[in-house]
Amino acid sequence: MSSRSDITVKPIPTDAPSAPTEPDNRPRAKFDLRPYFGSSDLRYVQYLFSSTYLNLVPAGVRLRVMSPFVMGLWLAIFAIMLVAVPQFAGNLGWPIQLRLGLQIAVVVSSLGGGLLAFFWYVDKWIVTERVLQGLENDLKDPAAYYRGQNNDLKGNFWVFTINNEPVACIGIDQHLEPVMDRRATAYVRASARPRLADAPEIATAEWKGVAHILATVDDYIRLVLVGLVDLVLDGVEAVRGKKPAKQPILFEAHKPNEASVRRLAVKTEYQGHGLSTALLKRVAFWAHAHQIDYLYAETDELQTHMAQVLEKRHGYQKVSHIKLGPFQSKTVWKLDVKLWMSKELEARQKEQEEEKIRKEEEELKEYE
Repeated sequence: MSSRSDITVKPIPTDAPSAPTEPDNRPRAKFDLRPYFGSSDLRYVQYLFSSTYLNLVPAGVRLRVMSPFVMGLWLAIFAIMLVAVPQFAGNLGWPIQLRLGLQIAVVVSSLGGGLLAFFWYVDKWIVTERVLQGLENDLKDPAAYYRGQNNDLKGNFWVFTINNEPVACIGIDQHLEPVMDRRATAYVRASARPRLADAPEIATAEWKGVAHILATVDDYIRLVLVGLVDLVLDGVEAVRGKKPAKQPILFEAHKPNEASVRRLAVKTEYQGHGLSTALLKRVAFWAHAHQIDYLYAETDELQTHMAQVLEKRHGYQKVSHIKLGPFQSKTVWKLDVKLWMSKELEARQKEQEEEKIRKEEEELKEYE
């Protein structure tokens, strides 16, 4: 089921000077909220998800920089370098002009280099990891994950298009069993890792002897480093007691009357225009039609705007707030679908009554 509408042209104010009217031949934008089509939409959906998430990197940097602990540590390192580096240069006999230039370089590198380091860390180890987690799990094949087979409905997935270009997406997930993270791989001990010296590329190299020696050295270095890690892990397991390795759970299981909102993403240049409202309403209507009583949604520490949209515009209630690290957290939201539906119907009825009154007033003006 899809919904379409056209952009309306803003009317000219009545107090504006009259001008010759000309037909407006400009093409109107076409809106369409439709189900996910499959392979033709896949790259658009993956791009929407990854690009909107990567745009949250500055928020992650800001969150860390504003921490009193990080700010204090940063200033302490800066103060030490500002004093120690010029003093060391003075001991080497550098002239005062060079030491002044060195102090300026320390200031620039401490500020600029520190920010670059934060951006690199948040982008590489926080945001990119979450993006890859989505792309290699449910968004690897949204149709298979969210819809399943015809007799095994697991949810649905939609895209919002403008002039046939997907600019937003959303999914509803109703898996009744825990969904495991496919990215998680079992740890491989040093003795079980394949040897680079045995690789076929080494046997076919132009300089076989040199290639074999370098590969052997690399194997021994990796064997020593990974072996040390194995020893540490063995020691920890010996003290704590060995526990069976568990594959991490990506999404928890739902009850038959529950579902979750997943992968809400709106293209950056279209954010702030109400597209998320249309998408979240589509999910709520679908949930009501499929006898789902409660909808859940999850936001992390970077998705503060999405959290406000869920709570203030759509009535989601905060269920829990889980700390996952010094700066990482997850918030779970819950929506009573029946209550939301009753409020939505009341709002629509009120709009219809107001529209009816407005038309009656316009008709009365014609007889004045």
